[in-house]
Amino acid sequence: MRAIVEELAMWLDDREVALDEVILKCKDIARDYKKVLSLTDDLLLVHLFEELAEQRKNWVARLESHIRKLGGLPSDIDPEKQILEEIITHTKVALSDDERNILLNDRQKEEEELKTLVQLALRQEIPEETRLLLRQIEEEIEITQRRLLEVRSRD
Repeated sequence: MRAIVEELAMWLDDREVALDEVILKCKDIARDYKKVLSLTDDLLLVHLFEELAEQRKNWVARLESHIRKLGGLPSDIDPEKQILEEIITHTKVALSDDERNILLNDRQKEEEELKTLVQLALRQEIPEETRLLLRQIEEEIEITQRRLLEVRSRD
């Protein structure tokens, strides 16, 4: 991942790099939510993860238009990294007695990483329209984190 960011830095300014990292993480999380659906029979998790995957895909589309307005182009996710993360998740779930907790912990961690990237992007000199979108995304991430905790507490 660091190599990708360093390569991007050659072509993008700091604002574009920060925004691109948010976009990449949203793509990554949306894909992860879809991929873990096959690992659970819990309908509550299935519906929640489907909803959150769609929300993040929507964020990607909106953020990509913002990075283009800044003069940059959004990057795409690293397929090798995705495959490795998928193998790790499948292995953890297969070895665990509590797949539900593993899935929720991993999603919570991903959401926290996204929140950190959004906060870093907000420190950049970005247009107000982009700033407002990032703040909205930050609020939605916090709502998601609370929802994930609520689902976990229903055990």
